[in-house]
Amino acid sequence: MKNKFVFGFFFVLFSISLSAQDINWLTLEQAEAEMKRNPEKPLFIDFYTSWCGWCKKMDASTFKEAEVVKHLNENYIPVKFDAESKEEVSFRGKTYKYVRPQTGGRGVNSFAYFSLRGKLSYPAYAVINQKGNLEKLLLGYMPKAQLLENLAL
Repeated sequence: MKNKFVFGFFFVLFSISLSAQDINWLTLEQAEAEMKRNPEKPLFIDFYTSWCGWCKKMDASTFKEAEVVKHLNENYIPVKFDAESKEEVSFRGKTYKYVRPQTGGRGVNSFAYFSLRGKLSYPAYAVINQKGNLEKLLLGYMPKAQLLENLAL
């Protein structure tokens, strides 16, 4: 009986440690500092909005997959950015502001607009190299295999 309890206890701890694996999401400001420490790593930016159901599905599924967590943490500087953030942000010496639409609709932070080349569809992911150049632009929900295939170097 005691062995079953010990086994069960360790199984629960192991399960918790596996599920506790998360992507080390950074803010844009934190990522810029990290770029100096890891110049070989490009940025992986997850552009999301608070109302985007597919963004939430990515967070709850694909971004919880152990292979995805490991791949992003090891090969990229992962950034999570609210594309509709009203906060002014700075990146690589430029300041980006929230832009209100002229006729109804939702506004956008100009960092998201320029990084996504105006393709404001969410979720969206940008891979940006150390020079600030867009290497890849990925749009939409992606299960694990599709995301990893798109990020293959």
